Amino acid sequence: MVKILNKVIKDLVSPGKYKCGTKEVLSSIKTSKLLILSESVPLPMRAQIEEKSKESTIPICYFKGNSLQLGKLCNKPFRVSVIALKSGTEEDISVIMSSQQNVYAHS
Repeated sequence: MVKILNKVIKDLVSPGKYKCGTKEVLSSIKTSKLLILSESVPLPMRAQIEEKSKESTIPICYFKGNSLQLGKLCNKPFRVSVIALKSGTEEDISVIMSSQQNVYAHS
C-alpha cells in the first residue's frame, strides 16, 4: 500500500504542478486539489493551513513522516514540510485519501 501511495504522489509532483513550502502553499490553497502535510509542520502553522483549507474545502492528507522524507518523495534535495497538488484526477486523490487511514496519521 505504501508503494502504491508513494507512486501516486511521485506521479502527481513530477509534472511540476505543485507548490511546496508553507508560504507558497498558503498563497495557493484556493487553486489546489489536495494538501499533503508532513509531521514536521509546527502546530501554529498547521492550524493556519488547516483553517484555510477548510474555508476552501481542500482536503488534507497527513503524511506520516518528516519533511526530509516528503522532500525525498518529491525528488527534492531539501526538506519539504507541506505540498499543494495542483493537478491529479479524482481517482489519484481518492487513492491518497483512502490510503491515509493505513499509511498516514490524522492529527
